[in-house]
Amino acid sequence: MDFISATIKEKPKVLLIYTQRMVRGRTFEMIENLGILTLAAQLNAHGFDANAYTGITTDTVKTIEKMKDNLFAVCFYCDFDNQSAVASMIKYLKSRYDFYVVLGGPHTRHMTATDLDVYQADAIIKGEGEETLIEWLTGKITGSETAVPGEIRTGENADYVQINDFSTYQLPCHEDVLDYRERPLLSVITARGCPYRCAFCFEGGNSKKLRMRPVEDVLEEIEQRLSNSHRPRYLFFTDDTLTTDPDRLKLLLAGLRELRKKHDFVWFCEGHPGFLVKHPGLIREMIDSGMVRMQIGMESGVEEVLKAYGKQAKPEDIKKVVEICYEEGLPQLTGNYIIGGALETEETLRETTKAVLKLLSLAPGLLDLSTTFIMPLPGTKIYNHPEDFQIVLEDRDYITSFEDFPVNHTWGLSLPEVCMGRSRFITKISQRMKEQFEKGLIPKERIKQDFQLALKYGIAGGYFKYIYAKNIVMFRYYSKLIEYDGLLKEWYELSKAEKDNWIIQKIPAFSMLDIKAMNQIELDMLKYAGRLSVKELSDKLKLSSENMNKLLTKMSDHYLILFSEFI
Repeated sequence: MDFISATIKEKPKVLLIYTQRMVRGRTFEMIENLGILTLAAQLNAHGFDANAYTGITTDTVKTIEKMKDNLFAVCFYCDFDNQSAVASMIKYLKSRYDFYVVLGGPHTRHMTATDLDVYQADAIIKGEGEETLIEWLTGKITGSETAVPGEIRTGENADYVQINDFSTYQLPCHEDVLDYRERPLLSVITARGCPYRCAFCFEGGNSKKLRMRPVEDVLEEIEQRLSNSHRPRYLFFTDDTLTTDPDRLKLLLAGLRELRKKHDFVWFCEGHPGFLVKHPGLIREMIDSGMVRMQIGMESGVEEVLKAYGKQAKPEDIKKVVEICYEEGLPQLTGNYIIGGALETEETLRETTKAVLKLLSLAPGLLDLSTTFIMPLPGTKIYNHPEDFQIVLEDRDYITSFEDFPVNHTWGLSLPEVCMGRSRFITKISQRMKEQFEKGLIPKERIKQDFQLALKYGIAGGYFKYIYAKNIVMFRYYSKLIEYDGLLKEWYELSKAEKDNWIIQKIPAFSMLDIKAMNQIELDMLKYAGRLSVKELSDKLKLSSENMNKLLTKMSDHYLILFSEFI
Protein backbone atom coordinates (compact mmCIF):
# COMPACT_ATOMS: atom_id res chain seq x y z
CA MET A 1 0.00 0.00 0.00
CA ASP A 2 1.22 3.49 -0.86
CA PHE A 3 0.25 4.79 2.55
CA ILE A 4 2.96 2.72 4.29
CA SER A 5 5.86 4.96 3.29
CA ALA A 6 3.92 8.03 4.33
CA THR A 7 3.06 6.69 7.77
CA ILE A 8 6.43 5.27 8.82
CA LYS A 9 8.68 8.25 8.27
CA GLU A 10 8.86 8.16 12.03
CA LYS A 11 7.62 5.40 14.36
CA PRO A 12 4.54 3.61 12.94
CA LYS A 13 1.46 4.91 14.76
CA VAL A 14 -0.82 2.21 16.19
CA LEU A 15 -4.09 2.74 18.08
CA LEU A 16 -5.37 -0.13 20.24
CA ILE A 17 -9.09 0.17 20.94
CA TYR A 18 -11.68 -1.23 23.31
CA THR A 19 -15.09 0.10 22.32
CA GLN A 20 -18.66 -0.62 23.30
CA ARG A 21 -22.08 0.38 22.02
CA MET A 22 -23.50 3.80 22.81
CA VAL A 23 -24.23 3.38 26.50
CA ARG A 24 -22.43 5.76 28.82
CA GLY A 25 -21.41 5.19 32.39
CA ARG A 26 -20.71 1.50 32.01
CA THR A 27 -17.96 -0.28 33.86
CA PHE A 28 -15.81 -0.68 30.76
CA GLU A 29 -15.29 3.08 30.63
CA MET A 30 -14.10 3.19 34.24
CA ILE A 31 -11.71 0.24 34.37
CA GLU A 32 -8.46 0.20 32.41
CA ASN A 33 -8.38 -2.50 29.73
CA LEU A 34 -5.12 -4.18 30.63
CA GLY A 35 -5.14 -6.18 27.40
CA ILE A 36 -4.68 -3.21 25.10
CA LEU A 37 -2.54 -1.35 27.64
CA THR A 38 -0.13 -4.28 27.85
CA LEU A 39 0.07 -4.59 24.06
CA ALA A 40 0.75 -0.86 23.75
CA ALA A 41 3.72 -1.28 26.11
CA GLN A 42 5.12 -4.13 23.98
CA LEU A 43 4.72 -2.18 20.75
CA ASN A 44 6.37 0.92 22.17
CA ALA A 45 9.31 -1.17 23.33
CA HIS A 46 9.77 -2.47 19.78
CA GLY A 47 9.85 0.71 17.72
CA PHE A 48 6.18 1.59 17.38
CA ASP A 49 4.25 4.60 18.63
CA ALA A 50 1.22 2.97 20.25
CA ASN A 51 -1.65 4.27 22.35
CA ALA A 52 -4.56 2.54 24.08
CA TYR A 53 -8.07 3.99 23.88
CA THR A 54 -11.37 3.02 25.54
CA GLY A 55 -14.70 4.63 24.68
CA ILE A 56 -18.15 4.27 23.18
CA THR A 57 -18.46 3.78 19.42
CA THR A 58 -19.25 7.37 18.44
CA ASP A 59 -16.35 8.77 20.45
CA THR A 60 -14.09 6.08 19.00
CA VAL A 61 -14.91 7.06 15.41
CA LYS A 62 -14.31 10.74 16.18
CA THR A 63 -10.94 9.87 17.74
CA ILE A 64 -9.86 7.77 14.75
CA GLU A 65 -10.90 10.45 12.28
CA LYS A 66 -8.70 13.00 14.06
CA MET A 67 -5.72 10.63 13.77
CA LYS A 68 -6.48 9.01 10.39
CA ASP A 69 -3.67 10.64 8.40
CA ASN A 70 -0.99 9.36 10.77
CA LEU A 71 -2.29 5.89 11.57
CA PHE A 72 -0.45 2.79 10.44
CA ALA A 73 -2.84 0.36 12.12
CA VAL A 74 -5.92 0.20 14.33
CA CYS A 75 -6.27 -2.89 16.55
CA PHE A 76 -9.61 -3.83 18.12
CA TYR A 77 -10.14 -5.78 21.33
CA CYS A 78 -13.21 -7.95 20.75
CA ASP A 79 -15.19 -9.60 23.52
CA PHE A 80 -18.60 -11.22 23.58
CA ASP A 81 -20.42 -8.02 24.47
CA ASN A 82 -18.96 -5.71 21.82
CA GLN A 83 -18.71 -8.08 18.84
CA SER A 84 -21.50 -6.46 16.79
CA ALA A 85 -20.17 -2.97 17.49
CA VAL A 86 -16.65 -3.97 16.43
CA ALA A 87 -17.88 -5.68 13.25
CA SER A 88 -19.84 -2.64 12.10
CA MET A 89 -17.03 -0.25 12.99
CA ILE A 90 -14.40 -2.21 11.06
CA LYS A 91 -16.61 -2.21 7.96
CA TYR A 92 -17.05 1.54 8.35
CA LEU A 93 -13.30 2.14 8.65
CA LYS A 94 -12.25 -0.19 5.83
CA SER A 95 -14.63 1.56 3.42
CA ARG A 96 -12.97 4.91 4.10
CA TYR A 97 -9.34 4.56 5.16
CA ASP A 98 -6.15 2.76 4.13
CA PHE A 99 -4.61 1.90 7.50
CA TYR A 100 -4.52 -1.73 8.60
CA VAL A 101 -7.22 -3.07 10.92
CA VAL A 102 -6.40 -6.00 13.20
CA LEU A 103 -8.87 -7.93 15.36
CA GLY A 104 -7.91 -9.65 18.62
CA GLY A 105 -9.29 -10.23 22.09
CA PRO A 106 -10.98 -13.11 23.91
CA HIS A 107 -13.86 -13.49 21.46
CA THR A 108 -11.46 -14.53 18.70
CA ARG A 109 -10.82 -17.83 20.50
CA HIS A 110 -13.77 -19.49 18.75
CA MET A 111 -13.49 -17.63 15.44
CA THR A 112 -12.82 -19.45 12.16
CA ALA A 113 -12.00 -18.48 8.57
CA THR A 114 -15.66 -17.60 7.96
CA ASP A 115 -15.27 -14.69 10.39
CA LEU A 116 -12.86 -12.99 7.97
CA ASP A 117 -15.91 -12.13 5.84
CA VAL A 118 -18.01 -11.21 8.88
CA TYR A 119 -15.51 -8.71 10.31
CA GLN A 120 -13.54 -7.73 7.16
CA ALA A 121 -10.41 -6.99 9.18
CA ASP A 122 -6.98 -7.29 7.57
CA ALA A 123 -6.17 -9.91 10.18
CA ILE A 124 -7.80 -11.86 12.97
CA ILE A 125 -5.16 -13.00 15.46
CA LYS A 126 -6.24 -15.47 18.13
CA GLY A 127 -4.71 -15.58 21.57
CA GLU A 128 -2.38 -13.55 23.75
CA GLY A 129 -0.70 -11.09 21.43
CA GLU A 130 2.43 -9.80 23.16
CA GLU A 131 4.57 -11.37 20.42
CA THR A 132 2.21 -12.08 17.53
CA LEU A 133 0.90 -8.53 17.09
CA ILE A 134 4.43 -7.14 16.86
CA GLU A 135 5.34 -9.86 14.38
CA TRP A 136 2.29 -9.20 12.19
CA LEU A 137 2.74 -5.41 12.10
CA THR A 138 6.48 -5.75 11.44
CA GLY A 139 5.68 -8.13 8.60
CA LYS A 140 3.53 -5.48 6.95
CA ILE A 141 6.41 -3.02 7.09
CA THR A 142 8.91 -5.49 5.64
CA GLY A 143 6.52 -7.01 3.11
CA SER A 144 6.39 -10.47 4.67
CA GLU A 145 3.37 -12.60 3.77
CA THR A 146 4.08 -15.32 6.33
CA ALA A 147 1.20 -16.01 8.71
CA VAL A 148 1.98 -15.39 12.37
CA PRO A 149 0.96 -17.88 15.08
CA GLY A 150 -2.76 -17.53 15.79
CA GLU A 151 -3.54 -15.73 12.51
CA ILE A 152 -6.63 -16.95 10.68
CA ARG A 153 -6.18 -17.19 6.91
CA THR A 154 -8.77 -17.89 4.18
CA GLY A 155 -9.49 -21.60 4.15
CA GLU A 156 -7.39 -22.09 7.29
CA ASN A 157 -8.16 -21.90 10.96
CA ALA A 158 -5.59 -21.20 13.65
CA ASP A 159 -4.75 -22.34 17.15
CA TYR A 160 -5.20 -20.02 20.10
CA VAL A 161 -1.83 -18.69 21.27
CA GLN A 162 -1.25 -18.94 25.01
CA ILE A 163 1.84 -17.57 26.75
CA ASN A 164 3.07 -19.66 29.66
CA ASP A 165 5.38 -17.06 31.21
CA PHE A 166 4.09 -13.54 30.67
CA SER A 167 6.19 -12.00 33.46
CA THR A 168 9.03 -11.21 31.03
CA TYR A 169 7.12 -8.64 28.98
CA GLN A 170 6.90 -4.88 29.38
CA LEU A 171 4.77 -3.60 32.25
CA PRO A 172 1.68 -1.62 31.26
CA CYS A 173 2.20 2.12 31.45
CA HIS A 174 -0.72 4.48 31.94
CA GLU A 175 1.06 7.16 29.90
CA ASP A 176 0.30 4.95 26.88
CA VAL A 177 -3.40 5.74 27.28
CA LEU A 178 -4.42 8.24 24.63
CA ASP A 179 -4.93 11.71 26.17
CA TYR A 180 -4.21 10.22 29.59
CA ARG A 181 -5.72 11.92 32.61
CA GLU A 182 -5.02 10.40 35.99
CA ARG A 183 -8.02 8.82 37.67
CA PRO A 184 -8.20 7.01 41.00
CA LEU A 185 -8.53 3.49 39.56
CA LEU A 186 -5.38 1.58 38.66
CA SER A 187 -5.80 -1.95 37.25
CA VAL A 188 -3.33 -4.77 37.89
CA ILE A 189 -3.46 -8.44 36.93
CA THR A 190 -1.59 -11.09 38.92
CA ALA A 191 -2.52 -14.20 36.93
CA ARG A 192 -4.13 -15.46 33.73
CA GLY A 193 -6.45 -18.42 33.45
CA CYS A 194 -8.66 -19.95 36.13
CA PRO A 195 -8.62 -23.28 38.01
CA TYR A 196 -12.38 -23.20 38.54
CA ARG A 197 -14.90 -24.31 35.94
CA CYS A 198 -18.05 -22.28 36.60
CA ALA A 199 -20.66 -23.09 33.96
CA PHE A 200 -21.25 -19.45 32.96
CA CYS A 201 -17.67 -18.11 33.06
CA PHE A 202 -15.64 -17.53 29.89
CA GLU A 203 -12.28 -17.77 31.61
CA GLY A 204 -13.13 -20.96 33.47
CA GLY A 205 -14.73 -22.51 30.42
CA ASN A 206 -11.90 -21.73 28.01
CA SER A 207 -8.58 -21.40 29.83
CA LYS A 208 -6.44 -24.50 30.07
CA LYS A 209 -4.51 -23.65 33.19
CA LEU A 210 -3.80 -20.98 35.76
CA ARG A 211 -0.59 -19.04 35.14
CA MET A 212 0.52 -16.87 38.04
CA ARG A 213 2.97 -14.01 37.97
CA PRO A 214 5.73 -14.03 40.59
CA VAL A 215 4.64 -11.89 43.55
CA GLU A 216 7.79 -9.78 43.33
CA ASP A 217 6.92 -8.87 39.72
CA VAL A 218 3.41 -7.82 40.72
CA LEU A 219 4.73 -5.65 43.55
CA GLU A 220 7.36 -4.13 41.26
CA GLU A 221 4.67 -3.12 38.78
CA ILE A 222 2.48 -1.64 41.50
CA GLU A 223 5.34 0.39 42.96
CA GLN A 224 6.44 1.61 39.55
CA ARG A 225 2.96 2.79 38.63
CA LEU A 226 2.25 4.32 42.04
CA SER A 227 5.54 6.22 41.91
CA ASN A 228 4.23 8.09 38.88
CA SER A 229 0.91 8.94 40.54
CA HIS A 230 -0.07 12.32 41.90
CA ARG A 231 -3.16 11.40 43.92
CA PRO A 232 -4.58 8.62 46.13
CA ARG A 233 -5.21 5.49 44.06
CA TYR A 234 -7.68 2.63 44.01
CA LEU A 235 -5.83 -0.54 43.06
CA PHE A 236 -8.09 -2.93 41.16
CA PHE A 237 -6.92 -6.55 40.90
CA THR A 238 -8.69 -7.72 37.75
CA ASP A 239 -8.08 -11.46 37.95
CA ASP A 240 -10.54 -13.83 39.63
CA THR A 241 -7.81 -15.90 41.25
CA LEU A 242 -6.12 -13.81 43.93
CA THR A 243 -7.52 -16.13 46.60
CA THR A 244 -6.35 -19.51 45.31
CA ASP A 245 -2.97 -19.97 47.00
CA PRO A 246 -2.79 -18.87 50.67
CA ASP A 247 1.00 -18.74 50.81
CA ARG A 248 1.25 -16.62 47.67
CA LEU A 249 -1.52 -14.35 48.95
CA LYS A 250 0.30 -13.80 52.25
CA LEU A 251 3.46 -12.77 50.38
CA LEU A 252 1.46 -10.30 48.33
CA LEU A 253 -0.26 -8.88 51.41
CA ALA A 254 3.07 -8.35 53.15
CA GLY A 255 4.34 -6.46 50.11
CA LEU A 256 1.22 -4.32 49.92
CA ARG A 257 1.56 -3.37 53.59
CA GLU A 258 5.10 -2.14 52.90
CA LEU A 259 3.99 -0.18 49.83
CA ARG A 260 1.23 1.52 51.81
CA LYS A 261 3.90 3.03 54.05
CA LYS A 262 5.09 5.04 51.03
CA HIS A 263 1.97 5.43 48.88
CA ASP A 264 -1.66 6.32 49.56
CA PHE A 265 -3.78 3.56 48.03
CA VAL A 266 -6.51 1.06 48.83
CA TRP A 267 -7.51 -1.99 46.84
CA PHE A 268 -10.17 -4.36 45.50
CA CYS A 269 -10.04 -8.03 44.63
CA GLU A 270 -12.27 -10.97 43.87
CA GLY A 271 -12.43 -13.70 46.49
CA HIS A 272 -13.75 -17.24 46.34
CA PRO A 273 -16.14 -17.94 49.24
CA GLY A 274 -15.07 -21.59 49.39
CA PHE A 275 -11.45 -20.50 49.88
CA LEU A 276 -12.28 -17.75 52.37
CA VAL A 277 -14.28 -19.97 54.74
CA LYS A 278 -11.29 -22.33 54.84
CA HIS A 279 -8.89 -19.44 55.56
CA PRO A 280 -11.02 -16.90 57.49
CA GLY A 281 -7.99 -15.29 59.12
CA LEU A 282 -6.80 -14.06 55.74
CA ILE A 283 -9.74 -11.65 55.54
CA ARG A 284 -8.32 -9.69 58.49
CA GLU A 285 -4.88 -9.69 56.86
CA MET A 286 -6.34 -8.49 53.58
CA ILE A 287 -8.11 -5.59 55.30
CA ASP A 288 -4.94 -4.68 57.21
CA SER A 289 -3.12 -4.59 53.86
CA GLY A 290 -5.52 -2.02 52.42
CA MET A 291 -8.43 -4.01 51.01
CA VAL A 292 -11.59 -1.91 51.22
CA ARG A 293 -13.80 -3.73 48.74
CA MET A 294 -14.07 -7.38 47.76
CA GLN A 295 -16.34 -9.26 45.40
CA ILE A 296 -17.34 -12.85 46.01
CA GLY A 297 -19.35 -15.15 43.78
CA MET A 298 -22.92 -15.21 45.06
CA GLU A 299 -25.05 -15.94 41.95
CA SER A 300 -27.99 -17.58 43.79
CA GLY A 301 -29.37 -18.28 47.24
CA VAL A 302 -30.28 -21.84 46.25
CA GLU A 303 -27.73 -24.60 46.85
CA GLU A 304 -28.97 -26.71 43.93
CA VAL A 305 -28.40 -23.78 41.55
CA LEU A 306 -24.89 -23.10 42.86
CA LYS A 307 -24.09 -26.78 42.42
CA ALA A 308 -25.35 -26.66 38.82
CA TYR A 309 -23.03 -23.71 38.15
CA GLY A 310 -20.07 -25.62 39.60
CA LYS A 311 -19.42 -22.88 42.15
CA GLN A 312 -17.69 -25.08 44.74
CA ALA A 313 -19.43 -23.03 47.43
CA LYS A 314 -22.72 -23.24 49.31
CA PRO A 315 -25.13 -20.53 50.53
CA GLU A 316 -23.85 -21.06 54.08
CA ASP A 317 -20.30 -20.32 52.85
CA ILE A 318 -21.50 -17.01 51.43
CA LYS A 319 -23.33 -16.23 54.68
CA LYS A 320 -20.20 -17.00 56.71
CA VAL A 321 -18.01 -14.75 54.55
CA VAL A 322 -20.53 -11.91 54.93
CA GLU A 323 -20.50 -12.32 58.71
CA ILE A 324 -16.70 -12.34 58.91
CA CYS A 325 -16.30 -9.33 56.64
CA TYR A 326 -18.82 -7.35 58.69
CA GLU A 327 -17.23 -8.28 62.01
CA GLU A 328 -13.75 -7.44 60.72
CA GLY A 329 -14.84 -4.05 59.42
CA LEU A 330 -14.48 -4.46 55.65
CA PRO A 331 -16.13 -1.33 54.20
CA GLN A 332 -17.71 -2.95 51.13
CA LEU A 333 -18.48 -6.51 50.03
CA THR A 334 -20.03 -6.89 46.61
CA GLY A 335 -21.69 -9.78 44.84
CA ASN A 336 -23.78 -10.52 41.79
CA TYR A 337 -26.96 -12.55 41.42
CA ILE A 338 -27.94 -14.18 38.13
CA ILE A 339 -31.64 -13.80 37.40
CA GLY A 340 -33.18 -16.28 34.97
CA GLY A 341 -30.21 -18.63 35.13
CA ALA A 342 -29.82 -22.32 35.84
CA LEU A 343 -32.96 -24.12 37.08
CA GLU A 344 -34.69 -20.76 37.64
CA THR A 345 -38.35 -20.81 38.66
CA GLU A 346 -40.61 -18.53 40.67
CA GLU A 347 -39.69 -20.61 43.72
CA THR A 348 -35.90 -20.25 43.25
CA LEU A 349 -36.35 -16.50 42.80
CA ARG A 350 -38.29 -16.32 46.08
CA GLU A 351 -35.64 -18.39 47.86
CA THR A 352 -32.82 -16.23 46.51
CA THR A 353 -34.60 -13.00 47.44
CA LYS A 354 -35.26 -14.30 50.95
CA ALA A 355 -31.61 -15.33 51.34
CA VAL A 356 -30.32 -11.95 50.15
CA LEU A 357 -32.61 -10.03 52.50
CA LYS A 358 -31.19 -12.09 55.37
CA LEU A 359 -27.65 -11.23 54.28
CA LEU A 360 -28.52 -7.53 54.24
CA SER A 361 -29.96 -7.81 57.75
CA LEU A 362 -26.79 -9.54 58.96
CA ALA A 363 -24.56 -6.72 57.71
CA PRO A 364 -26.26 -3.30 57.43
CA GLY A 365 -24.25 -1.01 55.17
CA LEU A 366 -21.78 -3.65 53.94
CA LEU A 367 -23.25 -5.25 50.82
CA ASP A 368 -23.21 -3.74 47.34
CA LEU A 369 -25.30 -6.15 45.27
CA SER A 370 -25.93 -6.30 41.54
CA THR A 371 -27.90 -8.50 39.16
CA THR A 372 -27.32 -9.81 35.66
CA PHE A 373 -28.97 -12.07 33.16
CA ILE A 374 -27.18 -15.08 31.70
CA MET A 375 -24.61 -14.21 29.05
CA PRO A 376 -24.15 -17.26 26.76
CA LEU A 377 -20.38 -16.97 26.46
CA PRO A 378 -18.86 -19.28 23.80
CA GLY A 379 -17.04 -22.27 25.22
CA THR A 380 -18.94 -22.32 28.51
CA LYS A 381 -21.10 -25.23 29.59
CA ILE A 382 -24.23 -23.09 29.45
CA TYR A 383 -23.46 -22.08 25.86
CA ASN A 384 -22.65 -25.61 24.76
CA HIS A 385 -25.43 -27.44 26.62
CA PRO A 386 -28.10 -24.99 27.87
CA GLU A 387 -30.61 -27.81 28.21
CA ASP A 388 -28.54 -29.27 31.06
CA PHE A 389 -29.41 -26.13 33.03
CA GLN A 390 -33.07 -25.92 31.93
CA ILE A 391 -32.17 -22.82 29.91
CA VAL A 392 -33.42 -21.89 26.44
CA LEU A 393 -31.12 -19.48 24.57
CA GLU A 394 -33.06 -17.20 22.24
CA ASP A 395 -30.06 -15.14 21.11
CA ARG A 396 -26.82 -17.11 21.26
CA ASP A 397 -24.88 -14.22 19.73
CA TYR A 398 -26.12 -11.68 22.28
CA ILE A 399 -27.11 -9.21 19.57
CA THR A 400 -30.41 -8.07 21.08
CA SER A 401 -29.34 -7.16 24.62
CA PHE A 402 -27.72 -4.13 26.22
CA GLU A 403 -27.40 -6.09 29.47
CA ASP A 404 -30.85 -4.88 30.55
CA PHE A 405 -32.87 -7.45 28.61
CA PRO A 406 -32.37 -11.24 28.76
CA VAL A 407 -31.38 -13.39 25.81
CA ASN A 408 -32.89 -16.51 27.34
CA HIS A 409 -35.80 -17.95 29.24
CA THR A 410 -35.91 -21.05 31.42
CA TRP A 411 -38.11 -24.11 31.49
CA GLY A 412 -39.88 -22.55 34.46
CA LEU A 413 -39.99 -18.86 33.45
CA SER A 414 -40.88 -17.06 30.24
CA LEU A 415 -38.70 -14.21 29.02
CA PRO A 416 -41.10 -11.52 30.38
CA GLU A 417 -41.19 -13.38 33.70
CA VAL A 418 -37.38 -13.30 33.86
CA CYS A 419 -37.50 -9.53 33.32
CA MET A 420 -40.13 -9.03 36.00
CA GLY A 421 -38.26 -11.33 38.37
CA ARG A 422 -35.19 -9.13 38.15
CA SER A 423 -37.26 -5.98 38.62
CA ARG A 424 -38.95 -7.34 41.76
CA PHE A 425 -35.61 -8.54 43.12
CA ILE A 426 -33.98 -5.13 42.69
CA THR A 427 -36.99 -3.36 44.22
CA LYS A 428 -36.99 -5.51 47.35
CA ILE A 429 -33.24 -5.17 47.84
CA SER A 430 -33.40 -1.39 47.38
CA GLN A 431 -36.29 -1.09 49.82
CA ARG A 432 -34.43 -3.07 52.48
CA MET A 433 -31.33 -0.90 52.09
CA LYS A 434 -33.41 2.28 52.47
CA GLU A 435 -35.18 0.86 55.51
CA GLN A 436 -31.84 0.12 57.16
CA PHE A 437 -30.74 3.70 56.65
CA GLU A 438 -34.01 5.29 57.75
CA LYS A 439 -34.14 3.17 60.92
CA GLY A 440 -30.57 4.08 61.85
CA LEU A 441 -29.30 0.50 61.56
CA ILE A 442 -26.17 1.43 59.63
CA PRO A 443 -23.30 2.40 61.96
CA LYS A 444 -21.99 5.93 61.52
CA GLU A 445 -18.48 4.59 61.08
CA ARG A 446 -19.60 2.67 58.00
CA ILE A 447 -21.37 5.67 56.51
CA LYS A 448 -18.27 7.80 57.01
CA GLN A 449 -16.10 5.08 55.43
CA ASP A 450 -18.32 5.01 52.34
CA PHE A 451 -18.05 8.77 51.93
CA GLN A 452 -14.29 8.66 52.38
CA LEU A 453 -13.90 5.92 49.77
CA ALA A 454 -16.12 7.77 47.30
CA LEU A 455 -14.67 11.25 47.73
CA LYS A 456 -11.00 10.32 48.12
CA TYR A 457 -10.60 7.13 46.07
CA GLY A 458 -13.54 7.24 43.64
CA ILE A 459 -15.18 4.09 45.06
CA ALA A 460 -18.93 4.68 45.09
CA GLY A 461 -20.79 1.71 46.56
CA GLY A 462 -24.51 1.06 46.32
CA TYR A 463 -25.48 2.67 49.62
CA PHE A 464 -23.52 5.78 48.70
CA LYS A 465 -24.88 6.14 45.15
CA TYR A 466 -28.52 5.38 45.82
CA ILE A 467 -29.06 6.66 49.37
CA TYR A 468 -26.33 8.77 50.97
CA ALA A 469 -25.39 10.97 48.01
CA LYS A 470 -29.03 11.86 47.33
CA ASN A 471 -29.32 13.54 50.74
CA ILE A 472 -27.89 17.02 50.10
CA VAL A 473 -27.48 17.94 53.78
CA MET A 474 -25.83 14.61 54.54
CA PHE A 475 -23.52 14.93 51.55
CA ARG A 476 -22.33 18.37 52.68
CA TYR A 477 -21.86 17.12 56.24
CA TYR A 478 -19.57 14.23 55.33
CA SER A 479 -17.77 16.18 52.62
CA LYS A 480 -16.72 18.73 55.24
CA LEU A 481 -15.84 16.03 57.75
CA ILE A 482 -13.56 14.26 55.26
CA GLU A 483 -12.07 17.43 53.77
CA TYR A 484 -11.02 18.64 57.23
CA ASP A 485 -10.09 15.23 58.62
CA GLY A 486 -9.15 15.55 62.29
CA LEU A 487 -9.94 19.27 62.40
CA LEU A 488 -13.66 18.53 62.38
CA LYS A 489 -15.20 15.69 64.37
CA GLU A 490 -18.60 14.15 64.94
CA TRP A 491 -20.24 14.30 68.37
CA TYR A 492 -19.75 10.58 69.07
CA GLU A 493 -16.02 10.88 68.25
CA LEU A 494 -15.26 13.51 70.92
CA SER A 495 -13.55 12.66 74.19
CA LYS A 496 -15.13 13.78 77.47
CA ALA A 497 -12.91 16.88 77.64
CA GLU A 498 -13.55 17.74 73.99
CA LYS A 499 -17.30 17.54 74.55
CA ASP A 500 -17.03 20.53 76.88
CA ASN A 501 -14.42 22.64 75.13
CA TRP A 502 -14.84 22.15 71.38
CA ILE A 503 -16.76 24.64 69.27
CA ILE A 504 -20.06 23.73 67.60
CA GLN A 505 -19.97 24.32 63.83
CA LYS A 506 -23.11 24.64 61.71
CA ILE A 507 -22.75 22.67 58.46
CA PRO A 508 -25.70 23.41 56.14
CA ALA A 509 -26.71 26.96 55.27
CA PHE A 510 -30.03 28.09 56.72
CA SER A 511 -31.39 28.16 53.16
CA MET A 512 -31.03 24.37 53.05
CA LEU A 513 -33.05 23.80 56.22
CA ASP A 514 -36.74 23.45 56.98
CA ILE A 515 -36.72 26.02 59.78
CA LYS A 516 -40.43 25.54 60.50
CA ALA A 517 -39.69 21.97 61.57
CA MET A 518 -37.16 23.14 64.18
CA ASN A 519 -37.84 24.35 67.73
CA GLN A 520 -36.43 27.57 69.18
CA ILE A 521 -33.59 25.91 71.09
CA GLU A 522 -32.41 24.14 67.93
CA LEU A 523 -32.48 27.42 66.02
CA ASP A 524 -30.56 29.17 68.81
CA MET A 525 -28.01 26.37 68.73
CA LEU A 526 -27.37 26.98 65.03
CA LYS A 527 -27.32 30.77 65.42
CA TYR A 528 -24.57 30.61 68.04
CA ALA A 529 -22.63 27.89 66.20
CA GLY A 530 -19.06 28.84 65.34
CA ARG A 531 -18.83 31.21 68.31
CA LEU A 532 -19.28 29.28 71.53
CA SER A 533 -17.98 26.02 72.96
CA VAL A 534 -20.37 23.26 73.97
CA LYS A 535 -20.04 24.24 77.65
CA GLU A 536 -20.55 27.96 76.95
CA LEU A 537 -23.60 27.30 74.81
CA SER A 538 -25.04 24.90 77.37
CA ASP A 539 -24.77 27.63 80.02
CA LYS A 540 -26.26 30.27 77.72
CA LEU A 541 -29.26 28.10 76.81
CA LYS A 542 -29.60 26.94 80.44
CA LEU A 543 -29.55 23.27 79.46
CA SER A 544 -28.49 20.46 81.76
CA SER A 545 -25.62 18.24 80.66
CA GLU A 546 -28.09 15.43 79.92
CA ASN A 547 -30.41 17.61 77.83
CA MET A 548 -27.48 19.19 76.00
CA ASN A 549 -26.18 15.73 75.11
CA LYS A 550 -29.60 14.68 73.79
CA LEU A 551 -29.89 17.85 71.73
CA LEU A 552 -26.42 17.57 70.23
CA THR A 553 -26.93 13.88 69.48
CA LYS A 554 -30.20 14.66 67.69
CA MET A 555 -28.71 17.50 65.65
CA SER A 556 -25.67 15.40 64.78
CA ASP A 557 -27.93 12.57 63.64
CA HIS A 558 -29.61 15.06 61.31
CA TYR A 559 -26.21 16.13 59.89
CA LEU A 560 -26.56 19.73 61.10
CA ILE A 561 -23.46 20.22 63.26
CA LEU A 562 -19.83 19.19 63.58
CA PHE A 563 -17.22 20.21 66.13
CA SER A 564 -13.81 21.89 65.99
CA GLU A 565 -11.16 22.81 68.52
CA PHE A 566 -11.11 26.45 67.43
CA ILE A 567 -13.43 29.01 65.89
